[in-house]
Amino acid sequence: MDESRELTQSLEDYLETIYELTQEVGGARGSSVADKLHVKRPSVTSALRSLAEKGLVNYSPYGPITLTEKGETEAKKVIRRHKAMEIFLERILGVDGIESKEAACRLEHAMDDEITTRLVEFVEFVDSCPRVGASLFRRSDYHCREKNNDQYCAMCIHGCLDEIVHSGRTVDLSGVHRESQPLSSLYGEHETLIFVQLAEELQDCPKYPSTYWRPNKTLRLLKNKNDSHKDKFHVEIDGRVFVIDFEDAQKIEVIPCQ
Repeated sequence: MDESRELTQSLEDYLETIYELTQEVGGARGSSVADKLHVKRPSVTSALRSLAEKGLVNYSPYGPITLTEKGETEAKKVIRRHKAMEIFLERILGVDGIESKEAACRLEHAMDDEITTRLVEFVEFVDSCPRVGASLFRRSDYHCREKNNDQYCAMCIHGCLDEIVHSGRTVDLSGVHRESQPLSSLYGEHETLIFVQLAEELQDCPKYPSTYWRPNKTLRLLKNKNDSHKDKFHVEIDGRVFVIDFEDAQKIEVIPCQ
């Protein structure tokens, strides 16, 4: 059984505090532990004796308090649970910093190592994945304001991807939305599109300057009576019109808007 699961919430707090004081100032004493936890000295003495009996701390009256090897291992587990919960509350759920720290202190004691590991992996995934990144959570305020509205979904993702692109990260944007599809398949069906990505062979082509053909740009698909839809596509980006042949249009990925 996980040793830290046999500890009370109070004893876990003591382990965490002793570890932090050791890292911050090189050691811990009863008075510094009492000050940090806002408790009275007799309470500290009782807790330290309990931890010493469990082989987690080295303790003697008036002497320095140190963690045993076993105690340091358990303290790190407690801190890991605490940090994972704090990050989840603050960065994913958007809970205020002070409130997230206080809530994490209460919630951490209910998590075992497996739950902690899953929570850490989830936080890392959400924070780094361009499809469901933290920016997407922030933008949607944790609920969808426009349920079943495809255009709203496209514009929401548009904004989130713009944050990612300007962050300097390189990401593969292909298939970023379940409705993304080649430009060639959208003639006559949609007027407004969101540009996702050029195929690799088109990315260095002078016909598609990156100033205009940048992920998340809004495209307008213009109808031209002089061209068959099988031959040419007229696309406007920021006031500039591009004429695209069908072969290239098959290699340009976009998100359709209603």
